[in-house]
Amino acid sequence: MASYVDYEFYKALYGEDAIPESDFNRLSWEACKRVDNITFGKLKFAFPIDEGDAEAVKRCVCKLVEIASAIEAANKRITAGQGYVVDEATGSVRGKAVASVSSGSESISYTAKAESGSTLIDAVLSDKAAQDKLYSNTVKEYLSGVPDANGVNLLYAGIPYPRKAVLRNGR
Repeated sequence: MASYVDYEFYKALYGEDAIPESDFNRLSWEACKRVDNITFGKLKFAFPIDEGDAEAVKRCVCKLVEIASAIEAANKRITAGQGYVVDEATGSVRGKAVASVSSGSESISYTAKAESGSTLIDAVLSDKAAQDKLYSNTVKEYLSGVPDANGVNLLYAGIPYPRKAVLRNGR
């Protein structure tokens, strides 16, 4: 599968906050796959010719890479540092946060509740449907109104060109 953006573009865009190239290569493939699914594969055969439209696609992929990286980092943080709780009914994973610490007998209490100051990534961390919606909304935000090389909107799901009416009985 073709990648729509290279690491140099990504690194120029995110500067010091850029993730390592090895992570970028892995995550950009997944990001391109998401974009292809949402745009019905149009980019494979009609990548935008206009420079601004092409940049919109590249920035979209970069943003998806950033979201995926943040979700991975949050998962690592939960499983490594604080521990985690798996809800057996739903299968969702929630990080344990320290609720209280005692010094006399060295007691630490944890809670699995989400804090009110949690980030958007923390909010979607345990919900795959919410993650998919975040990715989808990001693609829609970046690619709404962006045409492919044929002038058809990338997010348009219908038949891109007018069809001739079918005549019945020779009429």
